[in-house]
Amino acid sequence: MKLVSGRGALVFFLAGFVAAAHAASDVKTVKMVIPRGSTFVLSYYGARDAGIFRKHGIEVDVDARPFGGFMAGLPTRQVLVGTYAGLNAVEQMNEGKDLIVIGGGLTSMQDIWVRKDSPLKKFGDLKGKRFGVWSRGAGATRTLEALAIDGFKLDLNRDTQTIEIVGPALMALLDKGEVDAMFNLSSLSIAAASQPDKYRLLFSPDEYWKEKTGAPLVWSAPTIAWKDWIDEDRQRAKNLVDALHESWQWLRQNSDKAVEKYGKLAGVQNAAEAATLKKMLQAGGIFLDKWDPKIIDAQWKFLDLAKQVGIIKAVPAKDKYSLVLR
Repeated sequence: MKLVSGRGALVFFLAGFVAAAHAASDVKTVKMVIPRGSTFVLSYYGARDAGIFRKHGIEVDVDARPFGGFMAGLPTRQVLVGTYAGLNAVEQMNEGKDLIVIGGGLTSMQDIWVRKDSPLKKFGDLKGKRFGVWSRGAGATRTLEALAIDGFKLDLNRDTQTIEIVGPALMALLDKGEVDAMFNLSSLSIAAASQPDKYRLLFSPDEYWKEKTGAPLVWSAPTIAWKDWIDEDRQRAKNLVDALHESWQWLRQNSDKAVEKYGKLAGVQNAAEAATLKKMLQAGGIFLDKWDPKIIDAQWKFLDLAKQVGIIKAVPAKDKYSLVLR
């Protein structure tokens, strides 16, 4: 009886070991890069620690880089999928690169901020003024350029004195009055929103586009992958998109946990900024956590606009360069 019992235990153990090994083999490692000082730090690392990615069969290998290093990751195939500057990807699609938009991401939640005592009342008032941006080439900045022309007949490159400077220094310039308005990193946009006694919102790209189409803009950083990576394992691609969408849903309810551990790397400097971030997330802002034909139509409508005003040379075919993974 002891022998039979021992054999039964051994069989049970081996069955469990095989099942665990099989489960481990089903987990696919995906390497991705994100920019430091952004809310992506909180969603990627926080949700990874909470097991969100593994729940979807993904072991995410995340590298948080300075902005330039982040921008180089996807086009040079250092990584094959990521949340990446959308309009930059569109340009590369137009050059023949097989990049496909497969999911949501960071909305154009970077807003234009002025000092509270500024005489500027609307976006169009920036004509002839000193306008500070953290990066001319960022997807959010190029999105803003299209909206400025669409809504206000304002060419930011010609009609304003545009100054490009790193985020923290840009905020200091606004404080000193050396720029009249700023368009800064998401973390510093949150910093401005957390100080209503000091800063005032002048223009929100997301609100403008939602009023026009019913959907926020996601060209700041949608989820984009190389086509051969998708084709290699379509289920892996779907699982990653599902995991990313759930990671942003998770962050809406768990930003306190993520900020406690990763706030410094994400650029969250104090309790007021953490509280503002939490409020924005719970109100449904910052991330677009779905991807369907209606959302795609709204995003391609923006690309049509971007072409009309000369921000991009051509609009990639929607049926070829966007994909809802099912």
